[in-house]
Amino acid sequence: MGLLKKKKKKPLKMGGGSPSGGISHERPQAVDKLPPCVRDCPSGNDVRGWLTAIAQHEKQGLTLDQAYDKAWEIEVETNPFPGVMGRVCPHPCEGVCNRNHKDSPVAINSVERSIGDWGMERDLKLTKLDGVGPYDEKIAVIGAGPSGLSCAYHLARRGYKVTVFDAYDKPGGMLRYGIPDYRLPRDVLDKEIQRVLDLGVELKTNTSIG
Repeated sequence: MGLLKKKKKKPLKMGGGSPSGGISHERPQAVDKLPPCVRDCPSGNDVRGWLTAIAQHEKQGLTLDQAYDKAWEIEVETNPFPGVMGRVCPHPCEGVCNRNHKDSPVAINSVERSIGDWGMERDLKLTKLDGVGPYDEKIAVIGAGPSGLSCAYHLARRGYKVTVFDAYDKPGGMLRYGIPDYRLPRDVLDKEIQRVLDLGVELKTNTSIG
C-alpha cells in the first residue's frame, strides 16, 4: 500500500489592492454618519428616532398610544412646535430620504403633523430637564417669533428665568403675521406657544426694545 503525500496548500491571495494580486492593505472602516433626513433638517430633529418609535412600537413593547407619546417627546427635544412645523415646513428631509432610491420618500412632514396634533389632543406638556437650574440669571429675548420662542423654550427648560419682549400685541412673529390662517390655524399656533409660556417664560407684548 503506497503512502499518500501531503500537498502543500498555496497561501490565499487577496486581490483588489494590487494589479499583481498581492495582499491589499486596505481595511473596512466604520464611519459615523447622520441619516440624510436628520442631516438636512434645519431644526436638527431626530427624524429617524420618532419614525422608529411609531413604526416599531410592537418590537419595543409599546402600544400605539405610548409610541406616539414617545415620538412627541423625541420631537420636542429640538422643536417645541411640531404641530406648526408639520403644517408649514418645506420638509427638505423628504428630498434626501433613502427611500427615494427604492420607491418614494417617507411622508415625514405628515407624520410630524400627526405627532403635533396628537400632543395637542392629549394636552401633553413641555418639561424642564432633570438636574439643571434653577439659575439666578435673568435672560431677555427680543422678539416672540419662532426663533425667539424656541430660544426661550430651550433656556427655560434648562432652569433660566426668561422674559420675551415683542412689539406686536400677540406672539408668533411671521408665523402669525406672515402665514395665512388657512395654512396655519391660529388655534394650533396659540396652543403650542402657550406650552412654552407654561414653562415659566414671561411674555411682554406691545414693547419695543432699542
